[in-house]
Amino acid sequence: MIKMIATDLDGTMLKNDWSVSGINAKAVETAQGQGVRWMTVTGRSYRGAMPLMQQYGINCGYVLMNGAEFRDEEGRLIFAEDMDPEKAAKVCRKLDAEGIKFEINTDHGDYATTKEMKYADFLEEGWQQIFEKKYKIRKILCFSKDTEKIKRLKQEIFKETGLSVLSSFADNMEVTAPKAQKGIMLKQVAEYYDIKSEEVVVFGDGWNDLSMIDQFPESYAMKNGTRELKERAAHITEYTNEESGVGKTVLKLLARKNP
Repeated sequence: MIKMIATDLDGTMLKNDWSVSGINAKAVETAQGQGVRWMTVTGRSYRGAMPLMQQYGINCGYVLMNGAEFRDEEGRLIFAEDMDPEKAAKVCRKLDAEGIKFEINTDHGDYATTKEMKYADFLEEGWQQIFEKKYKIRKILCFSKDTEKIKRLKQEIFKETGLSVLSSFADNMEVTAPKAQKGIMLKQVAEYYDIKSEEVVVFGDGWNDLSMIDQFPESYAMKNGTRELKERAAHITEYTNEESGVGKTVLKLLARKNP
């Protein structure tokens, strides 16, 4: 019996243009109609995730910023994992020194050192103001076309701070508290709703989905997913994110397991 379905967004639930296909939307509606909880599990913040789903009439729970937050269907914050402020500041100083622009997700909103971050407010007075105001830091995100630099920084930041340092793609880096991981938070959410791990189905495509894939036995790597994820997932979808892989798989599973 399936009681919860959890899906990553980018490269999984969303098409490459950030849209939700009709089949994927139908899968959510069908699942929820059967009493199955639908969870969006993403590296995005609430501000960056919820509007994408809401425009397709999808109301669901959210595990956000790779596991730094859980918000229920009403948008209420239920669980949060904050970064150590000194370690977070160390990350910001390092990125600044490397000339890399970045986004900071906090309990007061999302802010960035560049105007190019679509869902974040520009920090005109510099990133230090976030720490001066003592905001709680949930995630630090950056992008760089220099993937070798990203690879090096990931190793250095983890070694120097012990924080969780992940990537959803080769050109980005996502830094959170050590326990702010998709799998850890989603397990906590399942326990919150008294749902067993074997009653959860998870879908992902990228490196930041590994903890979720490893945590739950009924796991699906997208056909378009990374090689490592495909090797560790229990299943691989027959279709890609562009082909409504999530929706087609879910509808088949519901017909078979939730008759």
